[in-house]
Amino acid sequence: MTDPYNTRYDHLPRKARAAVSGFVNWSQKQLLKEQNATTPVDALYHYTSGVPFRSILKKQQIWCFRHLHQRDETEFEYSLQIAREEMRSVGWSKNPFQRSICCGLDDMLEANSLVDTFEFYLFSLSKHRDDHQQWLEYGDAGRGFAIGFAPPLFQPDKDTLSDKASENLHVGRVIYGEPATRARHRCGIEKAAEVVSRYGKAHIKMPRDKEVLLQFIHAIETEFIASQLVWNCLTAKDIKYANEREVRYVIMNLPGKFDDIRKQLKIGDRIKHYVEADLPLKERGNIKEILIGPLAPKDAEVKARLFLKKHGYPTIRVVRSKVTL
Repeated sequence: MTDPYNTRYDHLPRKARAAVSGFVNWSQKQLLKEQNATTPVDALYHYTSGVPFRSILKKQQIWCFRHLHQRDETEFEYSLQIAREEMRSVGWSKNPFQRSICCGLDDMLEANSLVDTFEFYLFSLSKHRDDHQQWLEYGDAGRGFAIGFAPPLFQPDKDTLSDKASENLHVGRVIYGEPATRARHRCGIEKAAEVVSRYGKAHIKMPRDKEVLLQFIHAIETEFIASQLVWNCLTAKDIKYANEREVRYVIMNLPGKFDDIRKQLKIGDRIKHYVEADLPLKERGNIKEILIGPLAPKDAEVKARLFLKKHGYPTIRVVRSKVTL
């Protein structure tokens, strides 16, 4: 997602700036189109253990963990590798402008680490209600809780990068498998190549125009990486995880933007980094129900209801899971 207050392209000619702006607008519309297409109509469930459960409800803040702490620590690289393969495929062209941007993108990614340039935090939800695998993997082995969040909490309404990291929250469905991931990457790459090619053919008439073209291509590369590439890599996973039916809240920004809000949690012998993001959970209807893990203590339902009442929640359905573990 691109910063609308960005002025770093003022050095480019007017038509070049307009072309960059056109690509940025296309990219933002594509991202909103994806978000709108996956706007949830049913409750989404977050499976967790007791400490995060109580903190989320007490503080009305969701815990977004750094992407490096996900179940599949290689998922970002999985999608990025597919993207680079598509860059090389699209770049295998007689069109010199198309070759130039695709090779440039691939070279940039070879020389620079996206995970060093940006920092990403994720809050994972599932379309599964009361799911065996979700309890085992994320619900404290059946001893935890699942919070059923109402759809209005996840309406996509942002297409820009907020300067305040904790407010830069976007929602998107995870896609699974190589064909879907490859097709989504290729769409953005082909659009970037088309914009560069159209500008290059129209404006490269004299040798001195070459430097402007290189600056223009670099601008398109930067915008492509910051919007299309990063988002697509954060919302794609291997097909073996398809049963998770995951929807993600994603927070992304520059690492320094998180310095004042980054926290850590020790889980076993691991330290996990996370940030908190505000959500109006106490508004009536924003939480549809609370599921109690199938292996939670017998009095867990009573304690959960007392906890909700103590912290000012309206009446919320609290039921025990019917899953057998």
